[in-house]
Amino acid sequence: MKRTHIILAALAAFTITATADDAPVKGMNKIPAAAAEGLKKYAADHVMKIEEVSTEKHGKVTVYEAVLTAPGKPNHEVAVTADGKVKGEEETVELATVPDAPRKAIEAGLPKGSKLQRVMKIQEDGVVTYEAAYVNAKGKVTEVAYLEDGKVAPE
Repeated sequence: MKRTHIILAALAAFTITATADDAPVKGMNKIPAAAAEGLKKYAADHVMKIEEVSTEKHGKVTVYEAVLTAPGKPNHEVAVTADGKVKGEEETVELATVPDAPRKAIEAGLPKGSKLQRVMKIQEDGVVTYEAAYVNAKGKVTEVAYLEDGKVAPE
C-alpha cells in the first residue's frame, strides 16, 4: 500500500510539472505564426524557456520580442521579424567579460556618485553594442550604449 502511494505521488508531481511547462506563453497568441515558430526554435536551440512575448518597433520594423530564462543563465531577450528571422539579441553580461575598449568607456562614463547597475550585450543587424545602466544616489537610471571601439553609440 505504501509503495502505491509513493508511485501515485510521483505521478502527480510529474503531471503538475508537465502541465506548468506546457502553459501558454503570455503574448504568444498575438503574433504571426512564423514569428512564434522562430521564437520557439531559438528557445529550443538555446535550451531556454520563453516567459513572455511582446510586440515592439525597432526603427520602422515591427519585431516580436521574447524574454527567455534558464537556470544559471543570464537574462536574455531575442527579437524576431514577422517571418521568424532573428533581428536582435540582448543578454546581461559581467563587466569583466566586456572587451577592453567598451569596458574602459563604461568605467570612464560612470557619473560621479553613481553605480553601475548592469551591462547588456546587444546584437542587432550585425552591430554589437554594450549598454551600461548607471544609477545615481536618487535611484535615477541612465542608460548609455557603447560601440565595440568604445565610442558612444548613435541613438
